[in-house]
Amino acid sequence: MKKVIIIFICVFFIKSGFTQATDTSKSILDSVSLKVIYYLQNKQPDSIYSITGQNFRDHITKEDFKNISENQIFPVNNFQNVIYVKTLNGINKYKVAGSPELQLLISLDKENKIETFLIQPYSEN
Repeated sequence: MKKVIIIFICVFFIKSGFTQATDTSKSILDSVSLKVIYYLQNKQPDSIYSITGQNFRDHITKEDFKNISENQIFPVNNFQNVIYVKTLNGINKYKVAGSPELQLLISLDKENKIETFLIQPYSEN
């Protein structure tokens, strides 16, 4: 009986450790996402780019990111009404009110830098 109790306690602590790691990762993702939303609201593409990871930077240069932000993203929406929708596979999804409605998708790499940053028409999926 003591062995069963000890095994149960060990499993409980191991499970708690994994849950804590997941909660910490989610918390960091939420914090970075809020920072990105703040930078979008204040039209600060350089600040967003400064917290991107190497994989993101390998796909788009700082200059291109700034040009796209200033010429295509900021004129479309002011990002003042952003609502969290869900997290799926480590990607936070936000609904951005406006015309058109947009969705903002953000994920982080292993170093807690932005890996996914997508703004596209809103979809329920």
